[in-house]
Amino acid sequence: MKNLALLISAALVSTSAAATGYYSDNNSTVKIKNNSDGNHVTVYQSSPTSYDGNSSDVLIDYDSDYNYVTVNQYGEKNYSDIDINYNSDNNSVYVSQSGYYNNSKVGIHNYADENTVGVYQDGNWNYSDVYINRGDWNNVHVDQYGDYNYSDVDILGENADYNYVSVSQGGDYSRSDVLINDYNYGPTSYNTVYVTQTNNDYSNVEITKGSSYNTVYVTQY
Repeated sequence: MKNLALLISAALVSTSAAATGYYSDNNSTVKIKNNSDGNHVTVYQSSPTSYDGNSSDVLIDYDSDYNYVTVNQYGEKNYSDIDINYNSDNNSVYVSQSGYYNNSKVGIHNYADENTVGVYQDGNWNYSDVYINRGDWNNVHVDQYGDYNYSDVDILGENADYNYVSVSQGGDYSRSDVLINDYNYGPTSYNTVYVTQTNNDYSNVEITKGSSYNTVYVTQY
């Protein structure tokens, strides 16, 4: 599965559902596995606010490198889940969500290195979860605009080193949590985290259990 260009578009309206005022979700699943390199995937999902929300799942797995994925979701209560796993390196993933109550989860696991992830959320009550476990030299950028947004960043496990994470929250009453924890299995070191917040926000940073030589910057306006 080399050099695959894939476009998935979901903008569906059910006639029977329209009569009742309820709409079913759009669901998209993309899997790039087993030494599949250089693929481009674009997911676009849009629905009226009367929809329950769209769902997108993207998996890059087992030594799959240099893949490029974009997920664009418009509406309310959208969900995006991206996993980069098992020695899958140099992948680029970008998630854009516009609307209220959106949820984005990005997981980089099991020695997946040098990946770039961007999450952009525009609206209120959005949630972003970024999880790096035993991965090095990854770059993660989270931008949230609106009120009552929440960002959670975890850098965990043995030898999760040299990762760069930036979180920018523009709006009121947002929260950012950052955890760096190697569980005493081996040094989790030289990670850099930037958090920038505006107006009545809360930031919590915890570095624990043998994690050393990490740098965290928190700026609140």
